[in-house]
Amino acid sequence: MGSWHWSDQQKPTSTIGVRATAGAVTMKDDPQAAQRPYVFVRGYDSRLHVNWWDGKAWHWSDQGTPPGRTVLEKVGAVTVQDNASAAQRPYVFVIGDDSKLYVNWWDGNKWNWSTQGAPSGRLVREGVGVVSVRNDPNAAQRPYVFVITDDFRMWVNWWDGSKWNWSDQGAPPSRTISRPLGVTTVRDNPNAFTRPYAFVITDDSRVWVNWWDGSKWNWSDQGAPSGQPVKKGAGVISARNDRNAAERPYAFVQGYDSKLYVNWWDGSKWNWSAQGAPSGRLILDSVGVVMRQNDPNAFTRPYAFVIGDDSKLYVNWWDGKAWHWAAQDTPSGRIVERPGEAVTLQDTPDAKQRPYAFVITDDSELWVDWWSEV
Repeated sequence: MGSWHWSDQQKPTSTIGVRATAGAVTMKDDPQAAQRPYVFVRGYDSRLHVNWWDGKAWHWSDQGTPPGRTVLEKVGAVTVQDNASAAQRPYVFVIGDDSKLYVNWWDGNKWNWSTQGAPSGRLVREGVGVVSVRNDPNAAQRPYVFVITDDFRMWVNWWDGSKWNWSDQGAPPSRTISRPLGVTTVRDNPNAFTRPYAFVITDDSRVWVNWWDGSKWNWSDQGAPSGQPVKKGAGVISARNDRNAAERPYAFVQGYDSKLYVNWWDGSKWNWSAQGAPSGRLILDSVGVVMRQNDPNAFTRPYAFVIGDDSKLYVNWWDGKAWHWAAQDTPSGRIVERPGEAVTLQDTPDAKQRPYAFVITDDSELWVDWWSEV
């Protein structure tokens, strides 16, 4: 029978603590290999560091900074495959202290820093998120990086297969973008191209989504939970009922009542559902959302990790029939001070997915709450 465990990932060095996370991915050396987590963080030295699993042990590696700059803020991380049989390669995007976009990426042999810059005449204010898209299951994956600029519009920095481009996604009609929510991709079937969906919160505390329908970009007003304005995002993922089903977006948010809500697509219409909060608690912050499968043919089940007002970790999860709140507690003798990242791992391509939720504790160390099947 499976169980949850807390593990201390420690700090990048004995003297440099973790200030914030910058993104997390799982890596595969080939399509049949076990997934290996990579968790990128910004240290108190304003440098990028990564905590990664080599298959036998955890390591910390110093990724440094963009030349002549320091790391100011995260945008997110993603993996890229050059073809369906290739190894996955991590890309982590950050904002430098000059308000420009940078990427630290693995080319298959070494790590590189590349300057993505900013849209002409603009500065990058904060990240919305990163996804990779592909035109078909055998095509190369291409990163799309969504950011909010200093004029409170959304832009995307994207790779077309030969060069990087900046595209102005604008803002919802008669609105400005106040806060990011998150990004996901949708496939209408397993052989379809991937379509990005980027969710944001506008100045009237409503959710909007900028999405690609296959031929053009659209802005859609998702509204807000009944009687409750949206305070901040909690994470975005896509679910599917089985291997051949269409993917369906789920956007989790925190209301001003410090409770969790989800805006989700049921296949024909959008819905708002009130997820509430852990018994006797309010939600302080969000860690991340993942989708979990018991096997490759099973439906996917959302897990939304949050921090309660008691500085403990909780998860709101779907068992296939009903939603539940579960108390994940804290590492022994510590409290959860800052949010981190969430990912799922598979030990083999046919194995159950296992959630890993990374957080930062009050001693500026990285910890992970993870599920073991044994």
